[in-house]
Amino acid sequence: MIMKKCILISALIFGTSAPVFADVVEGVWKSAPDINGLVVHVRAKQCGPALCGIVERAKDLRGYDRKSTAVGKRVFWDMVQQPDGTYAGNLLEPSGSKRKQATLLVEGNAMHLVKCAGTDCDEVTWTRLR
Repeated sequence: MIMKKCILISALIFGTSAPVFADVVEGVWKSAPDINGLVVHVRAKQCGPALCGIVERAKDLRGYDRKSTAVGKRVFWDMVQQPDGTYAGNLLEPSGSKRKQATLLVEGNAMHLVKCAGTDCDEVTWTRLR
């Protein structure tokens, strides 16, 4: 009985050193449509010590599969968790070849990506598929 209490107290003390309410980033995410109407499905996963996201599918606005050179490419990489719970790293626009600095924050089934090129920043929201 004493051992169980020690384990429980240790779990409470040491378990609070990590972000308690951090949402899970790993999974498949659906991007917002780009300027050409392309929507990509991106798998976010651990790649070494950081997160990366690889395009698994491309679809048009009606939901039909569409051939795209984006499939198989990394769209974000070197995303490292920051003390505030966000991730910071690099992002490649799926429809182009523009590399930008980006931060992401997951809140439930929404991934908020803020991408910046110099002082010009914009935010997009992706939706969790699974």
